[in-house]
Amino acid sequence: MAKKSNIILICGGSCSGKTTLAGGLVESMSDMGPTALISMDNYYYDLSGWDPAAADSKNFDSPDAVDSELLFRHLRDLQAHRKVRERRYDFKTHRICELDSYVKTADFIILEGIFTLYFEKLRKLAAAGIFVRADADIRLARRVERDIAVRRLPVEMVLRQYLNDVRPMHAEYIEPYGKYADLLLDSNFTSPSDNQKRAAEFLKARFAGL
Repeated sequence: MAKKSNIILICGGSCSGKTTLAGGLVESMSDMGPTALISMDNYYYDLSGWDPAAADSKNFDSPDAVDSELLFRHLRDLQAHRKVRERRYDFKTHRICELDSYVKTADFIILEGIFTLYFEKLRKLAAAGIFVRADADIRLARRVERDIAVRRLPVEMVLRQYLNDVRPMHAEYIEPYGKYADLLLDSNFTSPSDNQKRAAEFLKARFAGL
């Protein structure tokens, strides 16, 4: 029987640098074994049947916006080397698309997202947790740039979401849960490559001998 995959949680506020870190670790950990990457963003509930204005106003920074039960079930399946179909969430249409591809079988599964350390059932399932911190003004600047350039959202919508949802939800559901991390990283003035190197060294030491 194949041994269970090790799940690694990467948490942090919106635009803290967690997604960049997670992507870099897939390459950095290649000598440890196959590594798969999952984004919690792809487990938001499908709102394509909602009125567009209501969907745009949804608070995506509250934990109840995420289908945590489905995510947990998929992680358990992946941990046992069972196939799970890949998903993509479209932030413009608020639609979930199930792809024809599957998450690859891997020794390590990295789950990145703003609530990965919030859900106790995920913390219990994981072998390691990393929290990426960044000051609010830095996260806001990065979010404005990303949401306008990548997600094609109007600037007034980006700022409204940040003030009404992102900032207060970060204080309640994200920042306090950094205490559960095994490694804390600061992305204010530390380069992504330096954080990636530190995280890779930590994980290689954590899983040495497996």
